[in-house]
Amino acid sequence: MGKSLIAYFSQGGTTATVAENIAEGLRSKGHDVDLHHMNEVPTPELGGYGLLGVGLPVYYFRPPFRVMDFLRDLPDLNGLPVFVFVQYGTLHGDTGTVVRNALTIKGGREVGYFKNTGADYFLGYLKRGYLFSPNNPTVLNLEAAKEFGRNVAGWVTGGNYTKPDDDRPPHGVYRLERFLTNRWFVKLMYSRVFFVRTKKCVSCGLCMKICPLKNITADENGRPLWGRHCLLCLYCEMKCPTDAIVSPVSWPLFSPFMVYNVWRARRDSAIENARVVHEKGHTRRIDNAPSCDKDI
Repeated sequence: MGKSLIAYFSQGGTTATVAENIAEGLRSKGHDVDLHHMNEVPTPELGGYGLLGVGLPVYYFRPPFRVMDFLRDLPDLNGLPVFVFVQYGTLHGDTGTVVRNALTIKGGREVGYFKNTGADYFLGYLKRGYLFSPNNPTVLNLEAAKEFGRNVAGWVTGGNYTKPDDDRPPHGVYRLERFLTNRWFVKLMYSRVFFVRTKKCVSCGLCMKICPLKNITADENGRPLWGRHCLLCLYCEMKCPTDAIVSPVSWPLFSPFMVYNVWRARRDSAIENARVVHEKGHTRRIDNAPSCDKDI
């Protein structure tokens, strides 16, 4: 079989785990698979590959900026078979459709689309006491990922692949939230107004270490300074061991959106939730379940 590349973006590790399980399914059908985290540079040349997979989590009901940059920088795919997989905790919206369309515009030939649920470690929800999809991906989820990989192996060699319909965009409130967190706002406004409670900051450097785009540097006192390439992932604030960082999403402006999102997700019987307390960089369940902290 041909050589395959799976390029993915992952922070907490869930999307990476799903990528590995899809790769296992492909390998079981004879594919030689390389895995590439989008934060690694350079991106491998595509000339030696006969299949490209793109995997991502959902950020604010859209693809992360890093994924869109990866797609923008792809060369003409010239009919290269492609597949997409998306991780989400509450609502995926049309995230997958955006990526699928971008690959099609680049000349890719779609041979697979997979959506999977993962624990929603979003600080706006954790601070309000809820972790959604807390036990995902489950063993069944990961087996489904392997099966998807096996199916893609068949579809890429001429199997009967039926392209799924486009996903529906999120409704009005979520669209407004997506608009207010678009790249223009993040780069020109939000990235300028992260701040540090100087009495709490111990200059440990953790925020700089875990920032996926290395967007945080140290000032003369070792405290963080933010550049203009923020993803608004909030990992710096989420993992700060002294609760010293305050991001724009903690502003009162975003509070109504966070409250609304939590309310809607709690009402959805298809979305599991767990009560949690998040403080000093750790998320602790308070429903007698095991700890739910995730490794970086």
